[in-house]
Amino acid sequence: MHTSDEQIIEMLFNRNEQALTDTDNKYGKLCRKIAYNIIGSQNDVEFCVNNSYFQLWNAIPPARPKSLKAYLCGIVRNIAVKIYREQAGYNEAHTSLSELTELFKDSVKIEEQFDGNMLGVYINEFLSSLSDTNRRVFILRYYYNTPVHTIAKALKIKDSTVGTKLYRTREELKRFLIDKGYKL
Repeated sequence: MHTSDEQIIEMLFNRNEQALTDTDNKYGKLCRKIAYNIIGSQNDVEFCVNNSYFQLWNAIPPARPKSLKAYLCGIVRNIAVKIYREQAGYNEAHTSLSELTELFKDSVKIEEQFDGNMLGVYINEFLSSLSDTNRRVFILRYYYNTPVHTIAKALKIKDSTVGTKLYRTREELKRFLIDKGYKL
């Protein structure tokens, strides 16, 4: 039986190193999958996950996340993206990151127009407006960097259907952000 998230958070607050072991037992497979989907290298995955646990250890306390799973996945994703961007000669065809960067050709421009918190609010608002299937496809692809064929298999739809949903959802997001004041 796994330790509950609340118990792990309490152990982190008490600086009990068992919290990291329990976190790895509970979420290690998920963390490695997220990291691998972004980085694509098993050696870098272990580095990423270990750094994520270190960052979790340093963040709690004072942070007390409502969802340990979401909090940890966010840390893993951020570290994996950083590693991915730092790799020399990376191939964007193997990741979904390039798909979203096409939407925002100038990341500085969007950061100047929206503060990070407001952009997060807008994206959450946008996601809540989507159908369950479109929201799942979008999150699996752009948050967890899940390959299109894996999403299609999980949702029992064609790869081309996933691709179409992603394209249309990116276009909807673009229009949504323009309506919120983003200028292209």
